[in-house]
Amino acid sequence: MPTSQNEAFSRVLIDKALEDSGWDLLDPHQVRFELNTTTGRADYLLGGQRGPLSVLEAKREDVDPYDAKEQGHGYAENLKAPFVILSNGREHWFWNYTRKDQDAYRIERLPSRADLERLRLKNLQPPRPLMSEIIKPDYLKKFRPDLSIHGYQIAGMDTVSRLFDEKALRKFLLEMATGTGKTLLCAALIRRFLTTRNAERVLFIVDRIELAKQTLEEFNIFLAEYKPVLYKTARRRPGELLGSSVVVATLQSLMVDRRYREEFTPFHFDLVVNDEAHRSIYGDAREVVQFFQATRIGLTATPRAYLKNVNVEELQRENPKALEIRLLRDTYNYFGCKPGFPTFRYDIIDAVKDPEGPFLCLPKIIDLRSDITTKALDESGWAVVINEQEENFKVKDLERKIFTPARNRVMCEAFLKEAQHDPSGVLGKSLVFAVNQDHATALTKMFNGLQPGIAVTITSRIEDASSIAKEFRDGKRTERIAVSVDMLSTGYNCRDLLNIGLMRPIFSPTEYIQIKGRGTRLFKFKIGNTEYDKKNFFMLDFCAVAEYFEEKYDYTIPLKIPRGKKEKEPRETYPPHSPQGDTLSEGDGKTPEPQPPRVIPTWEGVDTLVSREITIVGPNGEKVDVMTFRGGYERDIREFVASTPDLKAAVEAEDDDVVETIVNEQFYHRPEMFYSPDKLIMSYGVPASTPAFVYNAVGRKPLPTRDAIVGDTVDSISARFNLRYNEQKWVDATAQLIAEDSSSLRKFIDGDMTIFNAGQFTRLGGVAALSRFDARENVFEALRQSSLVRQSLLASSLVA
Repeated sequence: MPTSQNEAFSRVLIDKALEDSGWDLLDPHQVRFELNTTTGRADYLLGGQRGPLSVLEAKREDVDPYDAKEQGHGYAENLKAPFVILSNGREHWFWNYTRKDQDAYRIERLPSRADLERLRLKNLQPPRPLMSEIIKPDYLKKFRPDLSIHGYQIAGMDTVSRLFDEKALRKFLLEMATGTGKTLLCAALIRRFLTTRNAERVLFIVDRIELAKQTLEEFNIFLAEYKPVLYKTARRRPGELLGSSVVVATLQSLMVDRRYREEFTPFHFDLVVNDEAHRSIYGDAREVVQFFQATRIGLTATPRAYLKNVNVEELQRENPKALEIRLLRDTYNYFGCKPGFPTFRYDIIDAVKDPEGPFLCLPKIIDLRSDITTKALDESGWAVVINEQEENFKVKDLERKIFTPARNRVMCEAFLKEAQHDPSGVLGKSLVFAVNQDHATALTKMFNGLQPGIAVTITSRIEDASSIAKEFRDGKRTERIAVSVDMLSTGYNCRDLLNIGLMRPIFSPTEYIQIKGRGTRLFKFKIGNTEYDKKNFFMLDFCAVAEYFEEKYDYTIPLKIPRGKKEKEPRETYPPHSPQGDTLSEGDGKTPEPQPPRVIPTWEGVDTLVSREITIVGPNGEKVDVMTFRGGYERDIREFVASTPDLKAAVEAEDDDVVETIVNEQFYHRPEMFYSPDKLIMSYGVPASTPAFVYNAVGRKPLPTRDAIVGDTVDSISARFNLRYNEQKWVDATAQLIAEDSSSLRKFIDGDMTIFNAGQFTRLGGVAALSRFDARENVFEALRQSSLVRQSLLASSLVA
């Protein structure tokens, strides 16, 4: 069949894509064109050293290449090629059709010749299911005897593994609070991938060298036999790099001269993990991540929800380009998740309330405001006369547009007075966050003037700052306060931290959660033979940050898309120094006149502390902690109940039918958050009814646990059918399984008896014992009609 003009254009794009992946189009041993077979003519045949590797079927740009799957399959079987690639030039699909457990899946770059050779060898010994590698709390104890994997970490790994095995998903997002052991979870999950041969090579990407070194320390303990290496240093020794199964790299080191393209092929890694995933999927960084055609797992405590509170259909009509930008930047969308619904979530509230825990601690917030700060927080700002002119400064201007040494002194004095001490009586280890590097230096000088040797500056312009940060973390320095700007705001694991000082305003909830996360980890202090638990940490807030996110920040407004980088202004410096460097002007090419240094005024007046307020954050956290889907729902349903008299009366009377009817008809599926029963069940992880979620939100009844709902269901069915003890155990085991595992739930609904081959039923005597359960058909039908199954089915529809 002749090639159409549209298909010819697709082939131009395909040729370029092949060349980008290292194929030599002029070498007939590598690429052959238009080969006749008994089922038709194959567009491309890609060859290796031992014969055909893949058929590549080309389609017009306006055709979905997936539809050519069977056509390509026929050609591949005729030519004895183990793989099929389907492409229209813009979109590529890859199919390892000899693996019966794999369908064609979308890829963003074509595989190289070496990639296909390696995959052919891998087919000789196919991997086993991830879930066949059982992970229990003692999974890593042989590497560190004092370590146990927590239940929530196992739940996160098993969620990923089941979706990988049963649904062939290849993108996952784990949203977990800072301090809940994402790196440890990842080490165990990587081991599961490697042990089952679902991965031979793993790339772990971070965004800072300090995090890379910290991660490598952990991997050298738990993955030592896989020879983990740091890409930045190992690349100088190619043998070491190629001999490693686990490579830890910073985005920056991969991006230099786009060296990742020269040193790796698109299929070199089978698994790519993005730490702090919300920061690694934009711009050039996105190109790095998309280059590798691997299973992708994103880790973050703070996903960027650029589709939250956005009417997607309306934006598609009015500004499709703006929607495209939001889709590209939305962390959930990038990892194949629905907006607001990661593959697995375990937030700070879960960690504090976990029945096995708690696994994190919450802050005691001490709001301390000076006279200058109080006035700067007012709408009119702090009015002060500068050079005989009255000017107004807001809190965001302090230390940027005007220096206030007196205020700095007040903050440092109050910090030393109010900060928590450790059980030995000395000032607890502390982090203080400053406006900029000059402000950090000024605060350190002030602290050390008040108490010599108490503070150290850790910012990017301090020589060997990362070593100082590590020594401070490990207790190898005498200073008790580390003053920083952004360097220690993420990924800095200092478990015995007792104080965080906010001496700068914060306007991003993501940044606030990240900084607060530095203090949430638990710790045991040992004084002699006595142990003391860290029960909370102090957050000394000098800029009303907590109040801003509790009372003023509007969580319903869609996130703003960051603008492109602006030209940098001359660096502001703390007096008596002035900015260095001149600004070049455009135009006639003459040497520009030296520009006068930008002089920032210094306020020479006095300042005093005028207010002090303490807030102990309870187990439900701050508003910023819960303004996820759950927090938004609880806020909105409370307002809806209060403003709907009939619903309010029904809630007070606990009339479930009326509550369900009104909420279904008037509250669910409204624009903005689009609340629905399935989303609530998925978000809370409990197959509860609509009235139960309402009663919990308004504080009338606590939400029942999943175990309680299962227990009530089993008790009800057992009483209804007058079951014996052994029969009730069968119902209980079945109910527990289908409540936990969506695939088993669907099999149960379909009457698939293979679910009874699971281990929990073997202990009850297996299928043979089940056959003696006379009432099983009626009992299981009652279970299928139960609220437990109906609600669980709603939740399973979100991951179907």
